[in-house]
Amino acid sequence: MPISTLASARDFEEKDHAEVEFVGFRYVGDQSTKTDHDIRQRVGYNGPAKFQAGRVYLALLPTYLDPNHVENSNIGVHALESRNDFEVIYDAKRLAEALLERNYLPPEAFYEGFDRWKRQKVMEKLDLDDAGRVFEKDDEEPYRNQLREIAGVEADDEVSVSTQRSDEYTGRFSRSEASEIVTVLREAQAPAPPFDPGEHTIGELEEELDTDENEKRDVDSLNALYRAERLGDDRTGARDVIEDVLGDDLEPVDVEIDLESAGLTDMADFLTRFDPATVETAADVVNGDTEISELEVTDGSED
Repeated sequence: MPISTLASARDFEEKDHAEVEFVGFRYVGDQSTKTDHDIRQRVGYNGPAKFQAGRVYLALLPTYLDPNHVENSNIGVHALESRNDFEVIYDAKRLAEALLERNYLPPEAFYEGFDRWKRQKVMEKLDLDDAGRVFEKDDEEPYRNQLREIAGVEADDEVSVSTQRSDEYTGRFSRSEASEIVTVLREAQAPAPPFDPGEHTIGELEEELDTDENEKRDVDSLNALYRAERLGDDRTGARDVIEDVLGDDLEPVDVEIDLESAGLTDMADFLTRFDPATVETAADVVNGDTEISELEVTDGSED
């Protein structure tokens, strides 16, 4: 659940041509999943255009754009407010609840290497005291304690179910099995890239993407390529090449866990973010008992 925004939103705010706020929003329509590209075009949201019912998505969205300096000044959070199938969440209490329910602190706001602008927006909106950078899971606790206080929940209420599931997965799976399950879940969540970026040098990748305007790959394919690189070799130069081509169409990739360095406990904790039935199906895929096409990934935030 990364915090999505447009790079231009930051630029405009720094020039005093915009006001940008940390908000959440969720789909409240009658479908289990809603695909809506209009949200990206009209709201200033830069994440995937697929929304699960009830799940809270976090973003830094324009609440005001100066029409004298911004060409598309009609985009912003008001475009969400005008719809009856989406709800905008401004309240700090509900935003804190969303972070706790997902058992997730966005790295770009809390972890080492955080984005200063995003961090400032989140800290100000939630009125959090700065407890330093987060380097590993244990470092999250000072922030989680503050979020619990804001949300009005007890620690036991928050972690009891996820802890039980994590313990179960630790007992059932080996590290390699858990790693394979996480890999399957990632594959099921993402569209296939047009080619494997890991099979290209950075120079070859740059040449492959350096085409005439009318020959450029579509945005979805480029974002799939970017995701494959981030979750694969994650080379800085390769990321830069794809990011330059995508520009404001870049969809952030939520690299929540590094399979090279994560231990079994970390992977088990990560799996609790998915619906239990989803994890079981992914395990069946790993064991060869079902096909990945049968896997529909849903999160476990309602557990």
